[in-house]
Amino acid sequence: MIGKIRRKIIGMAGCNSGNATLLVALGAPVLIGGAGIGVDLAQWYMWKRELQFAVDQAAVAGAWAMAIDDTQNVYVTRAQQEFEANLSATEDFSAAPVVQLANYAGGVANSVVVTASASRELPFSSFITGSAASITAYAQASFDAGTTFTSCLIAIDDDEDGAITIGGNASLTAGCGMAALSTDANSVRANGNPTVSAGWILSAGGVDDWFKNNTDDTILENLSGLFDPFENLSPPNPVESQVNREYSCSSTSGTTTANVSTTSTMTYAYFRGSNTNNATYYTYGAPKQNSTSTSNATGQIVSNNTQEGTTSSTSVAWTHVSGNGQNRIWERRSTTINTTYSNVATTGGTDAGSVLPGTYSDIFIRCDSSFAPGVYIIDGGGVDITSQHEVTGNNIMFVLKNGAYMKIRGGSRISLTAIQASDLIARGVPAEQASKLAGMLVFEDRESEGTSKNDINGNAQTVLNGTLYFPSSNVTFSGTARVTSQCLMIAANTITLQGTTDMSTFCPANSQEDTIVGNIGARVRLVA
Repeated sequence: MIGKIRRKIIGMAGCNSGNATLLVALGAPVLIGGAGIGVDLAQWYMWKRELQFAVDQAAVAGAWAMAIDDTQNVYVTRAQQEFEANLSATEDFSAAPVVQLANYAGGVANSVVVTASASRELPFSSFITGSAASITAYAQASFDAGTTFTSCLIAIDDDEDGAITIGGNASLTAGCGMAALSTDANSVRANGNPTVSAGWILSAGGVDDWFKNNTDDTILENLSGLFDPFENLSPPNPVESQVNREYSCSSTSGTTTANVSTTSTMTYAYFRGSNTNNATYYTYGAPKQNSTSTSNATGQIVSNNTQEGTTSSTSVAWTHVSGNGQNRIWERRSTTINTTYSNVATTGGTDAGSVLPGTYSDIFIRCDSSFAPGVYIIDGGGVDITSQHEVTGNNIMFVLKNGAYMKIRGGSRISLTAIQASDLIARGVPAEQASKLAGMLVFEDRESEGTSKNDINGNAQTVLNGTLYFPSSNVTFSGTARVTSQCLMIAANTITLQGTTDMSTFCPANSQEDTIVGNIGARVRLVA
């Protein structure tokens, strides 16, 4: 019996007809588990991808809201709305996102962070773990608010090397900014050993490394939002400015008019004697009657020294009317004329050095001169202030045409203030255009041939209030100028500051240059 059992066992040990069944039985749990895990992992991956995309979009939406002043207080709502709009498969079981501000790259509260999670039971993993599957997603988006820039120096050439050049021992410490529209790698150059504290330096191209190494200015290069703030303006041409004139240091007489009232009174008396010297009063039998006459004239031309008031004059005439010898009868006629002048006014004429609006070939200052309010068109020549003279002008604008230039040099005492909108409107310039031209002291017609003659080399007694605009020409600034009532802005094709330039302010106290020369839009980046 025992032997039979032994033989049976040995026979079974040598049989292999059930191996496949055994292997399938042993591998079935692994196969089923792998399939279950695969299905669950695919589901997790789909949830994770959707949730990550939702928080990414939410962070970007929140950052854009923070980058714009008007929407900063709703950045959480914007982020939540964008999160919900990008959910589909996880919409029913994802938790509300957490949206908050965070610091990024050394900034303070300059990014939006969004975190979210979703949790749900899956058939296989939940059977194994006894709990629901959970996924989380995180996103961070940084933002830079949009910025506008002003400047008191702007070079508008689009590709010039050294469009703004500061050289020699020039000192520019005004802190009101400078900008170059040139895309050249060195659109803003230093040449020498200047002192510069401009506040900010903006360039559509590059900025000389000297500024980076020798100033604390904010330097922004390769900007795409810089522009000429005056490129859409045209110079005014009022009727009074179309009158051809010549500058002169000689005076001219005007025309004086007045309302004139004249009263003439004639009085008669008679005398008897051989001559008028020994004649005595006599009662004549046929005397003439006394008479009075009056005349009035309005706007009558009178002498230039006429004063308002009344003047009086009397004249006497003797006439022999009858008799001979000692019996001669003499008639004495007395005429009294009273003249009253009122509304005396003088028009036209100028004092020495008085300059009226009009068109000039050039204005070469040769004496103390005063510019009357208005627009001065300089056609082909220049405004040249070079001697020891006092030159003043309020509410004026110089328009330079056909290569005309502006030159200020020497020790002149200069005070020039730009025209205002009200003065332009009074001269027929439309109100909208007048408001844009207000504050323009010099306006070079952009059709004018460019020139290098524009040289501003003033001194401590040079006061320039307003904008100097030379879109076709270079301006060399090599002196000192002051401002009293308006900011000074120099906008030119190219600008050179050199020599003894010493500018510490471009604006009067408690004011600043507000002409925008660049707009840099808000920026948002997904950083995590």
